[in-house]
Amino acid sequence: MPPDRTHEIDPAAPVREQASSWWLLLNEGEPAAADRRAFAEWVTRSPERVAAFLQAARLSLALSARTTPWPETSVEDLIRAAREARHDVAQLPRASGASVPVSPARRWFGSRVPLAARIAAVGFVLLFMVGVGSYLRLKPQTFETAVGEQRSVVLSDGSLVTLNTASTIELRFVKDHRVVRLLAGEALFQVAHDTARPFDVTTGDTTVRAVGTQFNVDRRATGTTVTVVEGRVAVMSANEDSSSEVQNRLPLEAGEQVIVSPQRARQVLHADVATAIAWTQRKLIFEHRRLAEVAAEFNRYNRQVIDIQGDGLRDQQVTGVFQANDAGSFLEFLARIPGVTVVTAPDRSRYVVRQHEK
Repeated sequence: MPPDRTHEIDPAAPVREQASSWWLLLNEGEPAAADRRAFAEWVTRSPERVAAFLQAARLSLALSARTTPWPETSVEDLIRAAREARHDVAQLPRASGASVPVSPARRWFGSRVPLAARIAAVGFVLLFMVGVGSYLRLKPQTFETAVGEQRSVVLSDGSLVTLNTASTIELRFVKDHRVVRLLAGEALFQVAHDTARPFDVTTGDTTVRAVGTQFNVDRRATGTTVTVVEGRVAVMSANEDSSSEVQNRLPLEAGEQVIVSPQRARQVLHADVATAIAWTQRKLIFEHRRLAEVAAEFNRYNRQVIDIQGDGLRDQQVTGVFQANDAGSFLEFLARIPGVTVVTAPDRSRYVVRQHEK
């Protein structure tokens, strides 16, 4: 097994010098697997490193052949030459088989190696770089927000995703499919129209499919709520025991909503769209909601927990509009309820009780 030589690369050296060192390391005999992985990590960190490595590759050819100009030789020409000269790769000397020691400079910059073989070597390294880039593009991208944070992300296809507090998405876009996994929290999707590439949002066993539309997906422990703002989507469940994919799809149009959970059958509901996406303006709108549910919603946006104690108080219904990141105004609202006291614990959490239940 070839030894790991990545320690020979000086990370403090200029990028061009590092690129030249990588070029020599990768083309001295058989590089170790660790060397290839380290090179892939190094070269894909910035376009400047890719450019520096390509310049090192071109320069090695220019120094070894009068007929190979530099810097006019394009990457496409190098790769094309590599494909045309694959059979010459076998002529490349290997350090383990060389009877006379050959310096790296003489091996690659001298005339001992056929030009076609050197071109092939450059091309194959470039193809390796392209493969690494493709691999990294296929790896899912992850975006997330902390408690109380919101974030908008423009995806590579032009779609816009706005993440609510404490939310995480994972992206995997391929040629004919766009897939976003909502791992936690809530997100509003504005999907760029592309009939050739369906846009799927998955949450556990539920998939929301769209082509060009706007919809909100809210994933909770109790279930997933899908609200369509514009256009239409299809909601599919992997748990459905259906022999027909068409029967497995529940169509939703603008202004409609569905809650998917193991405890309830899927039923299309009329949605108050403004309320469903009020969180994008950091507003929380409640209409006849249990106080326990309202407090739980505030706790999504704030690290200081509000605990409603007593069954009677938790079941009391509340109607109002609040700022998601202003728990203080909500607590002031609660304190104005007759007989209710707000107590601050040593850990800064607040619990709300009726005076006779203290």
